Parts: sequence; C-alpha cells; structure tokens
Amino acid sequence: MKANSSAPSERLVFQPDASLSLQRGINLIVDAIRPTLGPIPRTVAISQALEDKPPDLLDKGGLIARRISDLPDRDADMGAMLLRQMLWQLYEECGDGTATAAVIFQSIYNEGLKVIAAGGNAMRLRQNLGDFLDIALASLAEMTSPISGQQQLAQLAECICHDLELAEKLGEIFDFIGEHGQLDVRRGHTRAMEHDYMKGMYWRRGAVSRAMLKGGKTPDRIVMNDCAILLSDLDVDDPEELLPVITTLMRAGAKALLLVGDKFSETVINFILNNKEPDKFRLVAVKTPGSTDDERRAHLSDMAVITGAIPLFKAAGDTLSTPLGIPPRSPRLTGGRIPKALGGSSDTSGRESRRVTYFGQAKQVWVERTMFGLVSDREDQGALTEHLADLLELLEYARDKDRETFLRERIGKILGGVAILRIGDAVPTRMDNRIAIAKETAKSLRRAIRDGILPGGGIALLACRDALNSARCPSADTEARAAQRILLRALEAPIRAICQNAGFDGAKLAELEGQAAGYGIDARSGAIVDMLEAGISDVASVTEAALRSAVTSAALALTIDVLLHHAQPEETYTP
Repeated sequence: MKANSSAPSERLVFQPDASLSLQRGINLIVDAIRPTLGPIPRTVAISQALEDKPPDLLDKGGLIARRISDLPDRDADMGAMLLRQMLWQLYEECGDGTATAAVIFQSIYNEGLKVIAAGGNAMRLRQNLGDFLDIALASLAEMTSPISGQQQLAQLAECICHDLELAEKLGEIFDFIGEHGQLDVRRGHTRAMEHDYMKGMYWRRGAVSRAMLKGGKTPDRIVMNDCAILLSDLDVDDPEELLPVITTLMRAGAKALLLVGDKFSETVINFILNNKEPDKFRLVAVKTPGSTDDERRAHLSDMAVITGAIPLFKAAGDTLSTPLGIPPRSPRLTGGRIPKALGGSSDTSGRESRRVTYFGQAKQVWVERTMFGLVSDREDQGALTEHLADLLELLEYARDKDRETFLRERIGKILGGVAILRIGDAVPTRMDNRIAIAKETAKSLRRAIRDGILPGGGIALLACRDALNSARCPSADTEARAAQRILLRALEAPIRAICQNAGFDGAKLAELEGQAAGYGIDARSGAIVDMLEAGISDVASVTEAALRSAVTSAALALTIDVLLHHAQPEETYTP
C-alpha cells in the first residue's frame, strides 16, 4: 500500500545547518529581550489572543520568552525553545536575571560557533567553559556584601522594579519583617499605596459564617482576648459534641473559644449563631488552614507550638470528646498546667486538669471574613525555639520550590513579622501589574537579605574578567584559550546592553579603564560612580544563577550536532 506523500514525516537536520538554525532561534529571542535590560528599559508589546484586548506591555525577560512559541521556521524554533526553557526556569527560581542570562547565552553561543567552525572541539570547549565559570563564580562570591537598613533595601528594590514609590514601601517593610516575615500584597480600596503592620501570626481562613463576626468594634472583624483554642482537622456535624466542650471551658472560667476544624455542618453553625449571651461566652469557628492533609497538619503543628494546644486529628481517631475524658497522647507543651486564664492552677492531679489539657490559649485572637490571627504571650519559649530550628533545618535541605516556599511562610508566621501592602490604582489592569511586580520584587529582597548583594549595572560581571585574565592556559590548549576569550567577551555583554539601552555608545565603557573596584556607569545619568554607594546593586544569588545558567546551557547547546523533527510532536503549553 502506497503511503500518503502529503503526510508529515520525521526529518533530520545535520551540520552546519543544525547550528545555524539554532543560532537563528536563539538570536531572535535574545533580540526581543535585550531592550528590557537596565534601569531605563524599553518594553515589548505582545498581542493577546482576543482581538478586542490591548497588547501586553512586558519588560521581564522570562515572561517575554514564555510568550514566544511555534516559530514558522521549525529549525529555528528548536533554538528558541532551548533558550526559552532555560530563561523560564531561571525566572521561576529567581524572578529576575533573565535578560542578563539571555545576552550572556547569546554571546557564548555565537562566539563558540566561530571556534567550532575553525576546527575546535565542542566537547573540550564545553568542559573548559565550565572550568572558567567556576573562577568567575568564585570572584562573584568575593565581591558579595551583606545588605541591611531601610535605605539599602529601598535602593535595591528600585533597581529591580523601577518604581520609586513601591521601592520605598518595600524597603521599609522588609527592614521590619526581615527575610522570613510575612508580606501580604493586596488590592487597595483607594488610589494610594498603603501599608501597615500586624501583631502575631495569621492564616488565610476566615469565620465559617460572617454572622459570627457581629458584635465587634469594627464590621466583619471580631477580637477575643485571653481566648481558649481547640485545634483539629475534624468534621463537626453534631451540636451535641460542642456542649460538653463549652461547659468545661465555662467552668474553667474561659470567656471565648476559637474552634479550628475541617468542616462544620449547617446545624452546628446555626447552633453557634444562636448564642444569646456572647458577652459571657463567645465561640467562633474557622476552617483548618491548608489545601492538603499535609499542609493542614503542618499548620496545626505550628499553631500548637504557639498556643500550647494539642491538636485533634481524624486519622488518630480523635473526636471533640477526646479532651473531656481521655488523657492526652503526649505531654502538654505548657508543662502540663492549665492556663490561668482558663481558671487553672499548678495542680494537675484533678479530673478538671485532665479535661483541659488539649486546649491552648492566646493573649488575643482576631477573626475576619478571609483570615484569622493569633497573638501569643507564652512565657515558655523552649518548644517554640526548638520547632523553629526544625523548620529552618528542613528549609536548608528543601529542594522542591513549592515546599521551600511553604516552609518560608511557616517560619515567617512563627517569627511574627507581618506586613500588609495595599496597592491602589484608578486602572485595574495597572493595579494588578503593580501587585505582580511587588511580589516579584519582594522575592528578590528576601534573597538579597539571605545571600547578599553585588555592585549592579553589570559591573560585578565585568569585574570577574580580572580573575579570568589571571588564569593561565597552556599555549597548546586551543580550546582552553578559546573558552577564556569567549567568557571574557560574554561578561561584557550585560553592561554593553545596559549602556546601549540607555543611549550610550561603546566609548562610554572606555571611561571605566583605570577606575577603582566597584565603580561603574550610572545608566540614568551617565556618571561614573561607586555603584553600591549610589544604590545600584544586584542580588548576589540572582547574578550567580543567571551566569551559571547561561554558561552551562550555552556550552551544552554548542554540542548539539543533529536536529530531529518528529512527524507529530507532542503539544504542550509548558516551556
């Protein structure tokens, strides 16, 4: 049977067409991203799928690369998608540094093709590029300095987001909350940008019924002082289960209870709302924070350490009657004593003492429609310190990005630094864009507090040339000398692109000759300044990640000899 001649077939592309095709795709993406590098970036307009929507105006290399796909030239598309994958991974990891990585990648690949065309060995060239990369990274590590203080943080934020008002707010916020503190970026209700700080820790779960918040000083918010806490992931379906709990607490002298559970039936909610004397005893129910069982258990363990409660778990067979007659599964975190606010004493030998050992206590509890928070005044900080140390150790060994983010959020809650940034604007789309920029900038500021900063404006990468020049290569090793020249040239690429985007020509770089270490070009004014003193800095770990990703990926791309096109490639929307 004769095959259909019009059906697609697999196709192989060999050298030199393979490298030239990859080069076309790589240059296309880099040329689209290059204008966004520096403090005076230009933007890239990308049309949207819907015809009546205005184009997106982007200045983030990772987002621009993500929007480029399915080039008409299938051979060039391979090179574009190779670089796109690297840039998107870098953007996901760091939120910045993609434009820097793109121009370095382009320089290394284009110069490397010249060496290979002249008879150089691609594998040897790749190995030598890796060796010189280690020298450059070591040089960056030596230049890294810590960041501290509101002014330095605000200056770094401005270098990242190019928004002075937003940068000043973030600088003040992170000077207060530090690396691990919580920052909640929300839509504002006015055109102004506002921020405030909160005491204690909060979770994104509100009251199961808005009616439970009535009676407070402010609408949709209730505050309870010296409040008892009962933590669980239980389904509370029967009001009869609650009666013994309420009775026990009232006998102990408690006047309020925060009940945390996974689900509450409508009957239970109505029972809570039918409380005729909230002044004598108030009960507010909230859902257990977290979207998975593991997250719920983690949040409950954090709240337990903060409040001294022992959580009740469905998996352990616990019910609301468990605290009322069955001894606890483990020693109380408060040393086995009933909180005095609940009417307890130092004597734990009686039956009432055993009944309340699962309950915790908070100095203050506040509940809103979408979140609740705790303010603890526990005198015994031993368990809290130990729990925090465990979380920090888990964070140190975390490799999964989502897990690392979740651990940082938990650590931030325990440390108690909480800030809310409300961003307002007359145009909703502009407000949403500013919120996204604020979140990305906050991510970079956390990395800077943890990993330090480098002189910005491409000057740190340019300064690595001194260390590379001092490295000696055997005169007979042509690939090593070629790799050294390639990387020396690539390290100039970011600062050249920054100057070009700012309207300066190559002669401006010549003014850096003979300048002291750390001096560079302020692209906003063209002056030669001490970059750190002028507030022009980069996050050290972002610069290192951009350099590492660009060099290793470009070196790998140079070893590609053959392109294979499948007849029916698998479709995907991920890079």
